[in-house]
Amino acid sequence: MSDDDICINISGISHPILCGTCKAKVAFIGEANVDGGDVGCVDCGNIADVQQVAAMAVEYAKDEGQLMLNRMARDTAKNSKIMTFNGQTSHNKAHRFVVDMKL
Repeated sequence: MSDDDICINISGISHPILCGTCKAKVAFIGEANVDGGDVGCVDCGNIADVQQVAAMAVEYAKDEGQLMLNRMARDTAKNSKIMTFNGQTSHNKAHRFVVDMKL
């Protein structure tokens, strides 16, 4: 990860923010300004205010965190004769900006 990567910090670990359309790392458009600059993917034209991008990335990270827990519960229940799982295990909506949650 370079110093120019736009990231969010989750539990002390920095994760890059990606374009939800093409999965490329997002970048500042023009001069970097964390208080009000534009961020996004020039190739896709997926651009928004840095604060909006951060909010969308946090929403995605929360959704993905819950889905990770759900997938673990599903896998545990799959191997059990007494447990079942009926929750959501994948995103049911498109996200403009996502977070690379790979550890």
